[in-house]
Amino acid sequence: MAECFLLLVDMKGSTDLTPRVAERVFGTLEERLAELSRRLDPAPLLGLSISYGDEVAGLFDTPAHLYSIVDQIRDWLHPEVAIRFVAAHGSIGRYSQDIRQVGGEVFKRADDAVRAIKKERRFCRWLIGDGTTNAALDALTEISNAVLEDMTVYQREVYRLLASGLSQAEIAGRMGKHRQSVSDAVRRGHAELVIEASAAISELLFGLPSIENDGLSRDNEK
Repeated sequence: MAECFLLLVDMKGSTDLTPRVAERVFGTLEERLAELSRRLDPAPLLGLSISYGDEVAGLFDTPAHLYSIVDQIRDWLHPEVAIRFVAAHGSIGRYSQDIRQVGGEVFKRADDAVRAIKKERRFCRWLIGDGTTNAALDALTEISNAVLEDMTVYQREVYRLLASGLSQAEIAGRMGKHRQSVSDAVRRGHAELVIEASAAISELLFGLPSIENDGLSRDNEK
């Protein structure tokens, strides 16, 4: 049976949003997910899509980009909707263009893990490597998310620009702020800690092997 990496993102409290807020938050989400899937290299086995109204899911044969995908979805939905996610490796039941019809071991692992992190009030669960790798990814991701959630709006905006590669001086110029203000936001928001954690997560993910799935069509080949 074919194996893959499944990313399952659960959107917390999405059903509690007012219709107007829900439209603003989710109105373009499906288009954004489709565009993100098109940009990924290699392409997903099954591109990112919304399933069951409050989940985003996709199938991949490499774990390399999973965290960057989560990071973008988290950023799109903030601050109206928080997320939690599971990334799991395992076999699928069958291939279908409708991710809700795929099933198999990897979905059972992911569903069980989602229930566990809901109960434990955790942000994530990585089930893609050995125990040490999964534990390291869990710890780095939880720390990074906790720091992000504690940032002010200004600190988070500064962090995003810093993470994009701009210097503190460039950020100050772009935002019309004093350099000291930007420096204080970086320090108090612990922006560099999040950037370092993200880099460590990416290094771990890119170091994991991909899966050969020659029998499955990639999403952009259909």
